[in-house]
Amino acid sequence: MPRTGRQIIMERLNKAIQTATTGDLQRAAIFLESAREVRAGCTKQRASSRRAQTNAWKKKTDSSITW
Repeated sequence: MPRTGRQIIMERLNKAIQTATTGDLQRAAIFLESAREVRAGCTKQRASSRRAQTNAWKKKTDSSITW
């Protein structure tokens, strides 16, 4: 059974962890945490842009008129 990309990367990461110093591990952990925050921020920004685009037509209508 072929390995998935995630499995290959996890094996590579485990090999690197075995030879890494504590400082290396700390810097790597900080980098991964900040990468997740950046990705989450990008996702939030894209979602809000989509919502704004979906509701943009409402700006051009007169909402005071009732039918």
